[in-house]
Amino acid sequence: MTDASGQQRVPANPGPVGGSGMVHFERERGVTEIRVRRGLAHVTVHFEAGRVAGERLTLLQALAAESVPVFLVKLPPFALSFAVRADVVDTCERLLSARRARYTLLRDLALIGVVAGAMRDLSGVMARIYEALAGAGVSLRQTGDAYNAVLLLVAGDEADEAARSLRAAFALPEQAR
Repeated sequence: MTDASGQQRVPANPGPVGGSGMVHFERERGVTEIRVRRGLAHVTVHFEAGRVAGERLTLLQALAAESVPVFLVKLPPFALSFAVRADVVDTCERLLSARRARYTLLRDLALIGVVAGAMRDLSGVMARIYEALAGAGVSLRQTGDAYNAVLLLVAGDEADEAARSLRAAFALPEQAR
């Protein structure tokens, strides 16, 4: 049941004595936090037409065999792109070189997480993100999303400015240093 303000209310468990109390539940709304994770790299591996699916699979299997975790995985035509932590970049690069892969690797990146409990119910978040970052001169390298966040891969030296601009755009307090 909802009250006059539109907030959801459900009857409380009355227990053995009985009671008429109501328990209040309110869904978290809006962007609540900006997180920064430093020390990442972004890799794009290019494949020949006609061999893309098989090459993607064997590369992902080889990375797994070398204990290289990948995330922000994208499947552009004729390529595979992903992010890795700085501590496994050398292993990743060694593996790609041994396979004679055609790839690009960008080091010293940061992942910015724009967090909201009901992210998929919010409209205008991406527009506000792009507006804030463009206004700050921050370039996006890659984006991704989760049920509760939009993930933004940016140059490491632009991470502080990106976080500051996003906190301002979503009216969040600056974090103490």
